[in-house]
Amino acid sequence: MGMTGNLTGLAAADLIQLNCVDQKIARLQIKHENQTAEIFFSGGQIVHAVSGGQKGEEVIYQVLGWSEGDFSLDNDIKSSEITIQRSWPSLLLEGARRLDENELNQTLVKIDHEPESKEIKMAQKFEEILAELAGEVTGFRGSFLVGIDGINLASKFIGDLDPELASAQMAMLLKLVSGSTDKLGAGNLEDNLTTTEKAYILMRFLPGKQYFLGISAERKSGNLGNMRLMSKLYTDRLAKAMPH
Repeated sequence: MGMTGNLTGLAAADLIQLNCVDQKIARLQIKHENQTAEIFFSGGQIVHAVSGGQKGEEVIYQVLGWSEGDFSLDNDIKSSEITIQRSWPSLLLEGARRLDENELNQTLVKIDHEPESKEIKMAQKFEEILAELAGEVTGFRGSFLVGIDGINLASKFIGDLDPELASAQMAMLLKLVSGSTDKLGAGNLEDNLTTTEKAYILMRFLPGKQYFLGISAERKSGNLGNMRLMSKLYTDRLAKAMPH
């Protein structure tokens, strides 16, 4: 058995991300109240999920809503079926969207909904701030305001890019780095810099660590000092624009 535990200390979405990143053949079993779900992994993807008489993607969306339960991970157990073709970042994004939609629907039952949503106004404000940031960063390629769950709140970028997929991947990377620094006793993570052949990617938490700002700049024309300064200034601005 590879690992056992409960969802109180580790969310289902985190378990799925970790297993996909490991790219092992494995079976994750989660027990929640009187329900049991099995999720099978192979080659860095989810290939099959089953719970009771239900199979496929809907099982994943159901499990993502479980906040309590026990889990066990067994390595080298192959699935006899392939019922899921969708990539794991896309599955987690769709699951998070459904959870947010369900929470919003429950809230709307209790309150009167204004014709112009506060969420729309807030998203527009975020986009305005990121548009200003684009003019401040040398060699700017893109910027993203992302929840730690991987949901993209706003983005501004140059060229062809899937902002939702990029946001999910950045959130996964930042959580892994943050978790590692915590285990090493290195103190709070201020920012994370990834340097590639062509670009710099800098990620910085907003206060509270529920959201972060990601900035990408050309390596040839970008300036790390400029990026770090702008990340500090604009995380403060974005934090002030958040609802309280």
